[in-house]
Amino acid sequence: MTIMAPPTLAEPPEEPERVWTCFAIGPIGDAFALPGSPEQKIYEDALEVFEHVTLAACRKSGINPVRADDLPGSGEINEQICRSIREADIVIADLGGGNANVMYELGLRHATGKPTIQLGEHSKLPFDISTIRTIRFVRSRGGLIKARKALEDALEAGIRDGFDVLTPARILRGQEVVSASADPVLAEDAQDAPGFLDEIALIETEMEAMTGDLGNILTSLEAIAALTTAFGPDMKRLSREGAPMSVRLAVIARCAAAISDPADDLEASATRFAERMQAIDGGVQGMLSIIATTPRDKRSEENVEFLNGLIELAAMAHSSAEELNEFGAIVDGVSGMSRQMRKPLVKISSAIGKMVFVTARINAWAETARSLLQ
Repeated sequence: MTIMAPPTLAEPPEEPERVWTCFAIGPIGDAFALPGSPEQKIYEDALEVFEHVTLAACRKSGINPVRADDLPGSGEINEQICRSIREADIVIADLGGGNANVMYELGLRHATGKPTIQLGEHSKLPFDISTIRTIRFVRSRGGLIKARKALEDALEAGIRDGFDVLTPARILRGQEVVSASADPVLAEDAQDAPGFLDEIALIETEMEAMTGDLGNILTSLEAIAALTTAFGPDMKRLSREGAPMSVRLAVIARCAAAISDPADDLEASATRFAERMQAIDGGVQGMLSIIATTPRDKRSEENVEFLNGLIELAAMAHSSAEELNEFGAIVDGVSGMSRQMRKPLVKISSAIGKMVFVTARINAWAETARSLLQ
């Protein structure tokens, strides 16, 4: 009798370890800009975070992160970036102080609902995403090391246990953020939180009000210009006649008193304009992200009107900012002439600063809107 040994069962082949793809978004700057220029500083700061935090942490998990300037091949860079944002397994975002391109790309990523990890320097997080879980760091050697370790832990836990979906992505995708039974206090608060239609209504209301603010800004500028022009002949006459400085200062004091009220109005209008922009910036970014992920033939007339409204608002803001900048040159020239003029001129300078900041953000909205209309 022959006893045959049972056939040896072949061991199942090991599944190949998954290779995660990662796209790093952040400010790019200009590596070839003049030394010490803002563009070069942006480049150097972003590269420092990428090399010492993102790249170093990813290597520990066998991940090779790619930046926009590392994308291979030819073709339109914007298309490559959008594809990378959509298709990468993981996106790591260096918030970079609220850089407009970063915010746009982050919005696109949120709409996908795919894993996203945010990095941000302490005290420099954009206000509209400061509540989203973010690895915060101080820009120092020790601070970057702590950020790298925090990112290593986040990647390790996400790869092992799965990544959490960020709150904006859950909202955009219609998923519940908080279970009603999980925390009755949070659930009660959530009932009072604005919904999607509430956000749209707020954007419409605030954009209309911002148009009114711009009108008030121009009215204040015209009043200041008219008043300063009216005092010009007196100053020239006193200068020709060699009048005592005390007499000239008296004229300057009257001019300062005359422009004080319109300067107050100008600063107040610029402040309201900036506050309205901040109130709707997150909603506008979300709307742009939704429209960007909606096929062109599925977009509604309201979508197109919204995009055109952003472009029109940017044009008006740009016009007002240009007039304010012209005033800025005048302010720089006379700010040291008299302490009486200093108070209204400080208010004018404050309005200029607010408008420069707000116009830059609104221009970013408009650039995105134009790209979506093309």
